Parts: sequence; C-alpha cells; structure tokens
Amino acid sequence: MSKAVFFIAATILLAVVIAATLGSHHHHPRHPKDPPLDFTSNASQLLRSNGFTFIATLLHISPDLFLSTPHSTIFAIPDSAISNLSIPPYMTIQLVTYHISPSKLTIQDLFQKPLNTCFSTMFQQQKISITKKDEKRRVLEINNVLITHPDIFVQGPVSIHGVGGPFASFKFHQEITELPICNTNQSELSHSTVGGGEVDRIKKKAEWVTVVRFLSSAGFTPFAISLYSVLDGILKDHPDLNSATIFAPPIIGMVEMPSSLRHKFVRSHIVPKRHSFKHLASMRERASLTTLCPGKEIQITESVVNLFDELLVINRVEITSPDLLMSKSFVVHGIARPFAMEEVSSISK
Repeated sequence: MSKAVFFIAATILLAVVIAATLGSHHHHPRHPKDPPLDFTSNASQLLRSNGFTFIATLLHISPDLFLSTPHSTIFAIPDSAISNLSIPPYMTIQLVTYHISPSKLTIQDLFQKPLNTCFSTMFQQQKISITKKDEKRRVLEINNVLITHPDIFVQGPVSIHGVGGPFASFKFHQEITELPICNTNQSELSHSTVGGGEVDRIKKKAEWVTVVRFLSSAGFTPFAISLYSVLDGILKDHPDLNSATIFAPPIIGMVEMPSSLRHKFVRSHIVPKRHSFKHLASMRERASLTTLCPGKEIQITESVVNLFDELLVINRVEITSPDLLMSKSFVVHGIARPFAMEEVSSISK
C-alpha cells in the first residue's frame, strides 16, 4: 500500500471515529443558511492541491465537524505536520476543532484586529490569539504559527486559511496545551448578547458535553448517559467548579435507578479537582478525596507503583485505564466497576 493510499485510509478511519463521537449517526436537518452541498467538494479540491489532503478528506467525509455553526473559519493543518503527530483519534478531533473558529474571518478581517486579540475555537471554547502581524509584508501569525495560505477558500459563511503547523503543543501526548495565554480582559472577535454569568455556564456545559462524548466513544456509554442526565444539576449546585476528576465505571444498570439516587451515584464518582494517576499514586494509602456527593468521600485503599508494577485502588476498586483523558479542566480514569452502591444510597440528602 502506498503512503498516499495509507494516509487517506487512515483519514477515513478517523472520520468514522469522529462520526461516532459526535453522534452524527442521528439525523440533523441542515441549517437554512448552510453552504450548498458542493461547497465541501470545491473546498476539498483546493485544500488537496495545496498540501492539505488530511483536512480536505475530513471536510469532505465529516462536514458537520467543521460546519456546526452558521459561520466558520477553518485553519487547515498541513499534511507534513499531521504525519509527524502520534496521538489517539480523540485527540486528533480535539486538535482539529481547536483550529476552527465560530466566526467567518478573512485575512483582511484578521489584519484589522489588534495584536494579541483572542477569539474562541470549537474545542471547549478555548481561545487562540493573533501573536504577530505585519500588514505591509502580509505576515500574520496565530499562536506563533504563520498563516501560509491566506484566503485559500472564501465562500458564503466560511473562510479557510492554510497554516504552517498546529496551534497547540502536546503534554505527554495526552493534553492539548495552547501556546499563548488569553486573558479574560482581552478583546474577542465575537460578542455574546447574554450576560457574562450565562456565557460562563454555557462554556462550562460545553466542556462537560465534550467529556460525555469522549466517555461514550471510549466504551463508557452507560455512565456517559447517566452523567449527561444529571449534568444540569451538577452545574447548578457547583457553579464554581472549574476542574474535576472522573472515575468512570463500565456497564452500570441506571435505567431503573430513581433520579435522586442516580444524582448521588454519578456525583460519588466525581472529585472536584484534577488528579492524574501519578498524583494519586503519590498520595499515602487511606488518603481521602471529597466527591461532589455531599458527605461522600472516596479513599485510596491500595497503591503500588514501581518499576515492575502499577496498581492503584480507590474504595477497593482498581483503576484499570488511568489518564484516559487529560485536558485543562478534566482527568478521566476508567475503573473496574462502580464504587459500592450501598455506600452511596446510605448518604442522606
């Protein structure tokens, strides 16, 4: 198999993963202002001819990943940069969405913005920034990465620019780390008509929904469904919750569980702070962690980490898939089974 054929096959496989992750197997009516169906073909052809085959193929196969909002700016990563990455599919999805902004911005629009202007992306509302611009020389950088192909495609509500490489670095090949830090007092390219508190709530929920989708795609669908069913209550009761560690069990019978017990069950598997496997292993045995369930703590009951073995047990339940997901706000660990139900049900409201 040639390198080109293998590359396209890998991209198609990733597109299938994306479709499953986004739940695109459900029918979604197209937005009345969506571009015509031949838009993706025209854009894909231009991208391929300029060295962006990976993004072109994804755009053609999974357009909803790029066009989930009425307006979009796509910063296309070149094939040379994609081929040098060694990350799992879900992180590739994160990487691509970190290069999509929910606003249409031509190169001239970008030049008209002040230096260090920040604007949102489709990845957990994280931001990217204009870090360098020289309009006379037609030089503009986002996250210190040069826009090499400005206005490669501009049609209707969509702008596409080719860039020299990814806007993000990778920490331990698990966590996307944006390069510039965008402060809240910096200007953004789009402004919301709702209050700041409501905007924060929407952003937080979007981050949690991303985690729910990841859990579903990683084989924890029952727990993902349960988490989503109680998510509004968690955000209401914990408005200042900015980070969390989730201990995700595999198959659980939640259908017949009363709503109040389901709330307690899910919250007892969430700790309001990020704890990587390494950090948990550094704690002493019998150390306790407070959960989101009032009055409920979980405990490190066994910890063995050396050159020959890595074993960490919480409430007598082994962590079987450590650090499944690590982001700026979340850590997800897969566990062998749910924490003991009798302990949860005994907690008073």
